[in-house]
Amino acid sequence: MALPVSVTSISKHFGPARASLPVIDRVSLAIQPGEFLALLGPSGCGKSTLLRLLAGLDRPTHGSVALGDEPVRGVDSRCSVVFQEPRLLPWRTVASNVALGVRRRGQRDGIGTIIDRVGLTGFERAYPHQLSGGMAQRAALARGLVGEPEVLLLDEPFAALDALTRMRMQDLLLQASAVRQPTVVLVTHDVDEALYLADRIVILGSRPATVAATIPVGIPRPRRRDDPALLPLRGAILAHFGISPVAGASGQRPDGHPLIAGDVSCPA
Repeated sequence: MALPVSVTSISKHFGPARASLPVIDRVSLAIQPGEFLALLGPSGCGKSTLLRLLAGLDRPTHGSVALGDEPVRGVDSRCSVVFQEPRLLPWRTVASNVALGVRRRGQRDGIGTIIDRVGLTGFERAYPHQLSGGMAQRAALARGLVGEPEVLLLDEPFAALDALTRMRMQDLLLQASAVRQPTVVLVTHDVDEALYLADRIVILGSRPATVAATIPVGIPRPRRRDDPALLPLRGAILAHFGISPVAGASGQRPDGHPLIAGDVSCPA
């Protein structure tokens, strides 16, 4: 069962008190059960730090985070995290790496099912060095989903992939998470990825991160990547970063070619 996530006026500073570096400043969020929320912002603005606070991998300097009615005080078994790098153990097979995400005995029976769902059937006994980058990231996604998390946290999981593989992984994420429908929080710097996947987009300003804007997407799934209804939303997002939209109403780049996911990213 998906859980709501509550973030109440959290701030995060690093370093000693007299010379601390503020990274997040009084951010509050209310994420609904089963909602897909994207955190969008420039590199280094504090997106990944915020995700670590949600996961219990770090503690806020001020404020609080709660899953359901319970405050987050450490790593929470109800959460799964998928990082930008697959982080597979090189001495374990695909099946053995996926099994690391199992939380209850009965879930071991679902390892084969989730491996099939992410398109890795036939590679159960393969080792990480035998996989392509996209295949390794599929295994990492399977590991994050096999434990049936109530909250799935994704830290730019497709950023290192080529554009076409990234689009396939986005579709795979939607398909694989649709079964249990966990609450999903995705950190990304890719505007098109956020628009394609999320129910709601939260834009973070430059460090220390604050909530600059919240944009509901409001387009039912399945979505088309070239849906004209996405263009004004893309324009509104880019305006927050002081960037003119890449595409006009025609959905084309200045060179006349159609836009594909990954063409538009937040500034570094």
